Amino acid sequence: MQQQEWKFGTHQIHHEPPDVLVASFSGMLNLEDMKRAVEIYGIAAQSGPYYLIANIGSSQLQAEARRYLSDNSRAEWFKGCVYVGADMVQQTFGKVISLGMFLTGKTEFRTEFVKTMAEAYTWVAQQRGAHLRKSG
Repeated sequence: MQQQEWKFGTHQIHHEPPDVLVASFSGMLNLEDMKRAVEIYGIAAQSGPYYLIANIGSSQLQAEARRYLSDNSRAEWFKGCVYVGADMVQQTFGKVISLGMFLTGKTEFRTEFVKTMAEAYTWVAQQRGAHLRKSG
């Protein structure tokens, strides 16, 4: 992956080797913001699937942006997704997206909701460990 960091509006996404993409969203995410985020998710996936840590505690997602994310994200891009700071509405939406990805054929798409970035990194490490135990 050539580019390691992207900034658009008040939002930022960066890659952390070997397989983590961290997205920090702040304020309102409109349709154009979500189109850019999904584009970046796809670009990052060209190097293989990754864990997405999405810090969404200080953001809101407009309805059309939510639909775009749901309709245009691909399950094969992700090893799993952990949302940081999600309120109940955001958690509900995250679960809907995960269910959609499961129904599109990815048998194991893990989603977690945590309060802190430290908990998110712990979750990713646990998922990696579980994956290694299964394949090893």
